[in-house]
Amino acid sequence: MAPRRLFAAALCSVLLTVGCAGNADTGKAGGDSADPRYGDTMTVAYKSDPKTFDPAVCYDATCWNNMRMMYDRLYDYVGDTMEIAPQAAAALPEISADGLTYTIKLRAGMTFSDGKPVTAQDFVYSYSRILDPATKSPVQSFWTGVAGASDYAKSPTGALAGITAPAADTLQVKLTAPNSSFKYILAMPHASVIEQGTAAKPVGSGPFVLDHFSPGQEIVVNRNPKYWDAPRPYVDKVVEKLGVDPHVQLLQLQKGQIDLMGDPIPAADYLQVSNDASLKAQTKTIVKPSTYYLTMNTKMKPFDNPKVREAVSYAVDRSFLLKLVAGQGSPANEYLPPGITGYTKDKLVHDQDIAKAKQLLADAGYPNGFHTEMYSWNTSPWTALLPQLQQDLGKIGITVDAKPIQQSAFFDLAATPGKAPMTLTFWVADYPDGSDFYQALLSCAAAVPGGQNYSFYCNSTVDDLVAKALAAKTPGEATATYVEATKAMLADNPVVPLYYGSKTEVFGKTVGGYHSQPIWGWDMTSYWKTTGSASR
Repeated sequence: MAPRRLFAAALCSVLLTVGCAGNADTGKAGGDSADPRYGDTMTVAYKSDPKTFDPAVCYDATCWNNMRMMYDRLYDYVGDTMEIAPQAAAALPEISADGLTYTIKLRAGMTFSDGKPVTAQDFVYSYSRILDPATKSPVQSFWTGVAGASDYAKSPTGALAGITAPAADTLQVKLTAPNSSFKYILAMPHASVIEQGTAAKPVGSGPFVLDHFSPGQEIVVNRNPKYWDAPRPYVDKVVEKLGVDPHVQLLQLQKGQIDLMGDPIPAADYLQVSNDASLKAQTKTIVKPSTYYLTMNTKMKPFDNPKVREAVSYAVDRSFLLKLVAGQGSPANEYLPPGITGYTKDKLVHDQDIAKAKQLLADAGYPNGFHTEMYSWNTSPWTALLPQLQQDLGKIGITVDAKPIQQSAFFDLAATPGKAPMTLTFWVADYPDGSDFYQALLSCAAAVPGGQNYSFYCNSTVDDLVAKALAAKTPGEATATYVEATKAMLADNPVVPLYYGSKTEVFGKTVGGYHSQPIWGWDMTSYWKTTGSASR
């Protein structure tokens, strides 16, 4: 998801620019062009509860936004760009000539919310937990390239060889192979630092501190008065209402009862919002580096049969699906979305061909089709897409029992072997490189219980091509190799790319400094209420 994330000075205009002061983005985008205001409460709403507040396990949208508020990472994204800059780090990493060793100095003076200093050993603790099977982290696959990761995952005792703290203010990470995307992995939410020994109730160093969580009701976080990047955050408190239907969220926002929607605008409400002149100044449409797609569990019958998966790849009418989401996106021509290293404009997917799909099913031994289940979230756009996909698959003889469920329950079920024959899901880039879509979603390392590889697909040739792309000397060389990987993967059809998403967002009229983040969702640290005070 994602699921979905990081900030820095708007003055930084070059990727990984040195000298960006923290994440001090006071850009004047959004609902107000005045200087930041201080105090007051930001109120938001979500359909679903978060699954966890543990950054090593977090991977749902509600949790993701809370990770950004409660914790810091070494690097963060600049404003509304896909460029990163130092956050908890004092500067960019020093990378050895062979690309295997990252040495990172920490920002001086940082403390956790309980006043204890942030040290490199806290990062060693936080990162090691990801590879500990007991943590059940869904993002282990991002870290398997760390030296000693495989051995540590088998026996998580003692120290992880590849992550060390040579000094209290110095972290060192050693890789087994060059990885051009590793700097982005250090900016993901699961790379947040927590105080050593606090896994049961994580203590962070972020701009906000958890006040309380009442499941099904609300989350409240308060401004961290010890935060290093003062005067941010600007608001004193964020109240997150839970269990609120997206349609109701929109009505509440229009009435001024909430400031931000935690879920997308429902497709049924999109035209009303886009045509409402009174909301024009409060509306933004952004292209998210995202792919919406179907998965088929390659370990479950009948999807263990390649011909069945190929038949499904010919069943879908992508253009019609986009009509159901009010045209918010474009038909997928391959697996990776535009803007990501590895994307090609070449058409690598199949157009709808009902006759060919039926023939493939017959060749696979299913001339009369079969019955199966498809799981998705129980919110828009999934509830709009599911019935149409039922119809598309019904045309080739596949009867689909649609199963829309709560977001957190979906992640658990889809990641459990033998539970979900098909899923309807999506992926927003964690960082702008094709390896993110492969290592998390389609690698052999991710085909494990609790992972994000819902197809449980494993092809060592594809894995090797992704590794080759990560070691490429130029973006062009990396893209050519990713295209090879995509062709090899789509020949197996573990997934069916549907469309690339865009997102229209609407924010409250008293929200100042609002901007969208392509990788993360909100940048709550940089927003203010125009009803706040001129000074703190």
